[in-house]
Amino acid sequence: MKNDIATLHSVLTAWKICSRLRAERRRLLAHTYGRQWEDLVKTSDGSFVTEREKAERAGMKPLTNNLLRALVKSVVGRFRFNISKSGASLEELAKVRSDNFLDELDSRLLEEFLISGCAVQKVVCERRPGTELGVWVDNVNPDRFFVNAFYDPRGSDIRLLGMISDMTLPEIKLRFGHGSGRRCAMIEKCYRECENAVFPELLNEFFDDDHPVNFLKPSGKDLFRVIEVWSFDIDPHCPGEDPHWHCRILAPDGRVLDETRSPLPSGDHPFIVKLYPLVNGEVHPFIEDLIGQQKHINTLITTIDHILANSAKGVLLMPVDALPPGMDMSAVADMWSKPGGVIPINPSARQLPVEINSPGSSQGASMLLDTEMKLFQQISGVTSALQGQPAGSNMSASLYESQVYNSAIALLDIYETFNSFRECRDRKALEFVNILSR
Repeated sequence: MKNDIATLHSVLTAWKICSRLRAERRRLLAHTYGRQWEDLVKTSDGSFVTEREKAERAGMKPLTNNLLRALVKSVVGRFRFNISKSGASLEELAKVRSDNFLDELDSRLLEEFLISGCAVQKVVCERRPGTELGVWVDNVNPDRFFVNAFYDPRGSDIRLLGMISDMTLPEIKLRFGHGSGRRCAMIEKCYRECENAVFPELLNEFFDDDHPVNFLKPSGKDLFRVIEVWSFDIDPHCPGEDPHWHCRILAPDGRVLDETRSPLPSGDHPFIVKLYPLVNGEVHPFIEDLIGQQKHINTLITTIDHILANSAKGVLLMPVDALPPGMDMSAVADMWSKPGGVIPINPSARQLPVEINSPGSSQGASMLLDTEMKLFQQISGVTSALQGQPAGSNMSASLYESQVYNSAIALLDIYETFNSFRECRDRKALEFVNILSR
């Protein structure tokens, strides 16, 4: 079992390149699913606290009106509506679509695509428990995916990519032992040695403290880390041969558990990768543009709630000389709080009791909130019509349909980009289907 430290270093470099993408993805996921007060802000004394803690220190109760989640659901819902209407698919891929529930798989991937800008799938040909040999499509978690820095939206300049997985030792032996007792023994020996701290310098350099996935250590008990890396290789000794993608399965210490060339006629790797929008190698997903508006909306709602909660409501001004003999203020307060209560008044009082109801000064915040809600729709391109909300009584059917159409046009780039990803996936899956049919 050879040791390929050079490939491991290349993989770790690719993993580090993707660290910013993973960190931003975690932030956007948190905001989309309602954890919108956890960003750190600097206080006047120079310390850093969460936005939630800062609001609570100011005596406010942080409120969340999660428009991001509703927005994502609307876009995914429109996608599912469109694919249910089209019903178009290659006949050769009918079994692949039904076995993998591809419409459901793609809908979940579109949700990921909108939030993080990452769409990654892997197509494999294997026998899975309870099934026969077939073509399988899997969504790949971006937290476990790595790729070299690339700039072509089609990914034509990708030269190394892969993913990390956690498996039990029996599964690793089954997959990569090839039925050889000697190979299985070597695999077991390898992971026994990997349980010790290997390459501490790499662990220190490439481990994100705030990241839930450590590159070299498994995420659960009785699990072992497997690194699958695909590289575009050109053999310098055989320049006349077609370049091909080469797969290596690595243990955490760089030992090669298994390796193979691409089984596809095109010599391609089994991954389909789409980052949106990939401009100058950077990813700025759909949700990213709306985080600022979402935060401001939450702040305004919290401010209005704070103003209303601290404004005077049903406060009674009770002159002391208006108290009848033998009655104190606590008795008056008790009578005032009861529906239909009657409070006796001293007839010789110079001033009668007065109730105060103050609406508070939230009018400006309410107007700004209305403006922010409109801006949210304008920036996202998802109008109330696309979300299926009922039209006003003064809106004609043709105008409503026009709003739906215009909103769909605003999202056309996202849908077409994602559909191009699905088309690439179908082509790759068809290659595997053709291999099986031989």
